[in-house]
Amino acid sequence: MKMQDLLIRVLKHEEGRRLDPYLDSEGWWTIGYGHLIDRRRGGFLPKWIAPSFPISQDEADELLAYDVREAQIALGNRLPFFPKLDGVRQVVLAAMAFQLGLGGVLAFRLLLVAMERADWPAARAEMLNSKWARQTPARAQRMANALATGDANFFGLPIAPPGV
Repeated sequence: MKMQDLLIRVLKHEEGRRLDPYLDSEGWWTIGYGHLIDRRRGGFLPKWIAPSFPISQDEADELLAYDVREAQIALGNRLPFFPKLDGVRQVVLAAMAFQLGLGGVLAFRLLLVAMERADWPAARAEMLNSKWARQTPARAQRMANALATGDANFFGLPIAPPGV
């Protein structure tokens, strides 16, 4: 399974899907699988999506694929070690970027230093010693365990993907 496919499965599992706009846990307007549309926070609805609600399942999937590509590109541009990580660890960082934004991930300086050194116990500890982990403890625990081990089974998906 390709990293992008695994990331999409993880995000669908973590985010859930809503075809009408909703306020996320931080009070920002969002749609689909957590796509930010609140302009106050830099969100937008792409021109290829009609501004009528609810959006379709296909549109939600297209938004998610777009967001996944953007997260991967941004991480690759800002973190030289990102492309060298195995697929599971790339998924962890990209899922964090999806939830927290690139700036949120970049604020985890000690985590990123540990990841660049492949010091997985230290990276796990840095993830769990954060406001993010206190706000979303179950999700952070799954991500930290996947990061520490490189094992996709920690994502808690209904069926473990083969070959990852």
